Amino acid sequence: MAELELVTWARSRVHRGHTELDVHHGSRSTALHGAPAASGDALVSNGVVGADLLRLPAGAGFVPHTHPGHHVLVVTAGIGTITYAGRTHETRAGQVYLIEGEVPHAVGAITDHVILAVGSPHRAIDAEDRMAPVPYEEVVSLDGELCCLICDVITSAPRRPHDVGCPHCPCHACAGQNTGSSAPAGTGISSST
Repeated sequence: MAELELVTWARSRVHRGHTELDVHHGSRSTALHGAPAASGDALVSNGVVGADLLRLPAGAGFVPHTHPGHHVLVVTAGIGTITYAGRTHETRAGQVYLIEGEVPHAVGAITDHVILAVGSPHRAIDAEDRMAPVPYEEVVSLDGELCCLICDVITSAPRRPHDVGCPHCPCHACAGQNTGSSAPAGTGISSST
């Protein structure tokens, strides 16, 4: 029988009637593929299912992508975004959501953003095949629209949310993936606009 592995990833203070969880917002030990500024900590894995702590600094993001298997994402700190099926949603500490791996999606950080990711099949925190980038167009809805539920704007291809001033655009340039961009990652402004 294998030993039980307990990993402490945050400090907690238990009080009568509630618990406070203190989650560090700073950089983590391992650089991640798919977002230049992302870092993470491997927590536990048996090779089939595993959990990692992912951190995106404010303004950074994971480009539209898919990945093997599904993930349950628990937002443990900060405010971010999830773009899924043509809609960009705000996410914040205390929320949880399920991402089906084959559905193209993108994750962004409005503030420093920390997520506990539980996935199966589990890939190592720094694995190059942890995610497969897809074109931006794959995160828009079937009718070619992308709706930011935070800014209440709708764009239709070929326009992107950053073209109308939305800072939550999940395109490659806004997620910091376009090395030819003169704008900082996550500003919603690229050199191509």
